[in-house]
Amino acid sequence: MRDLKYYHELEDMCEEQLNDCYETVKICGYDYDQGHALRQLDPIAFRQIALEMIDEDYEEVRISDMTEEEREGYYASDSSEMYCFKEV
Repeated sequence: MRDLKYYHELEDMCEEQLNDCYETVKICGYDYDQGHALRQLDPIAFRQIALEMIDEDYEEVRISDMTEEEREGYYASDSSEMYCFKEV
């Protein structure tokens, strides 16, 4: 099992945590999960919350500093991601 996560995976986890913590919100008669609504309607506020969560619980790991064995399963040559995150 991978113990490192990419930034987009942590954003997804943040959205799920917000959904679990708050009830759905009604917009024009439709119910939405709050994490999803915040991510779509105010991406700057969502990113701030995600970065706070990441700063508290994770440290950044530069993929190019990892050994080939450590990179296995984390990095594809066509990936634009240069960093992943390790839980502290």
